[in-house]
Amino acid sequence: MFNMIQALGLLTNPEDTLKDRLALPDLLHFEYRHQQSYFDDSTLQLTAVLKTPELECLITPSSDTVTAALQQCSNLTQVSSTLDVPILNLNAPLPLAPLAIEKPWGRELWYTGIEKRGVCTMGGIPIPWILDCLPVTVSGGTYQPPLLLKLLQPLPDEIFGDLYFEAHAQKTEVYIVTDINRQAWPDGVGRIRYGFDKLKLEQYSSDDNFRQAYLDAVNRYAEVRSAIDLELDQFQNGRLADVSDRKAWLAGIDDELLKKERDLRHEMESFTALHDLQEGDVVHVPPLTPHSLQHGVTVVEFQTPHYERFILSFAQKVLTQDHWDTQEALTRINLNTEHVLDRSDGELIADFEDFKVMRLKLDPGNSIRIEKSGYAILMGLRGDIDLDGLIITPGSVRYIPAGCQLDFVNKGKKESVTLLAIPK
Repeated sequence: MFNMIQALGLLTNPEDTLKDRLALPDLLHFEYRHQQSYFDDSTLQLTAVLKTPELECLITPSSDTVTAALQQCSNLTQVSSTLDVPILNLNAPLPLAPLAIEKPWGRELWYTGIEKRGVCTMGGIPIPWILDCLPVTVSGGTYQPPLLLKLLQPLPDEIFGDLYFEAHAQKTEVYIVTDINRQAWPDGVGRIRYGFDKLKLEQYSSDDNFRQAYLDAVNRYAEVRSAIDLELDQFQNGRLADVSDRKAWLAGIDDELLKKERDLRHEMESFTALHDLQEGDVVHVPPLTPHSLQHGVTVVEFQTPHYERFILSFAQKVLTQDHWDTQEALTRINLNTEHVLDRSDGELIADFEDFKVMRLKLDPGNSIRIEKSGYAILMGLRGDIDLDGLIITPGSVRYIPAGCQLDFVNKGKKESVTLLAIPK
């Protein structure tokens, strides 16, 4: 069969080589080396087949099988079918698939995560492969991880569903509350632990004295926490299948030890502040702000792509590290952080140095155009919305490449609500 796919060989910088050819009708294939810095920094050689100017492509690890397919096929559809690799249209919104990451407190659904624990995909192809191949075309900039989008789904059980009390040195986050579990919060008002209690802080003559008192309380709790965790380690290697198992196991722990744990936990938590949350609330979490979403409160989270944290405390066994970071964190965190809670009905719900988040509400028949220079990430929350012929339904998540316009129309019969994150 006559091979109509033009081979370009191994390219050091595919986009730079192709920049004058992307607007011309052609069918190309090439290889490039992708550095997996999010794994072990190993190099993976990838093969891309690109149809221009439509910017339809597929990407797959290089192999003899791929080479043979390219020799036998004459179009992109044949290559896709032969290799069972999806075709992406880089001129259209790309679907982001959820990746479930189990946590002691529940689970996270990742949509754009790129790290050892998991790599998310666009249209079935790992995100970093696509961004490394054509970063300007897809993201509008150089190759780098996209904004992180997660759905946090804590268990409804008190303690078991409470997240780490943690802070981040670099990461900026915003939570949009989408559900309050009525089993956990019958009145529909959930909680977040955020910062420190002002009245408690005023009881100390200096911030340093407060820090030391809090650290002492944490250390006392950590001692009894370690004693309980030591027994946990002897039961199913410290990993219990579900909350019912953990509750059954705890029932066998000495009552005095459990009472001591409860009393010391309450003492430790008395230094921190709890705030009410309702569905629709928006919480800003700047760097170095201690916070802990409480059980039964589901949120959409947008954040900068940083994977670091300080764990100040946790009322369960931490499975990802063998220590807490309380002492180090206390030398850096802001004790007087205000709770940045937004209950307004405005369109712009977060405006940070690195990115902004908009909540677009459209009545039936209304439309809106949003300007951007790079990529964007959107999630449908309520109702259906038309994005240039593509219907975005509730729960649908899309990566919008740099070349795509953001023209939204509500063609349905009820209000639509969509979240849109745009990097700066």
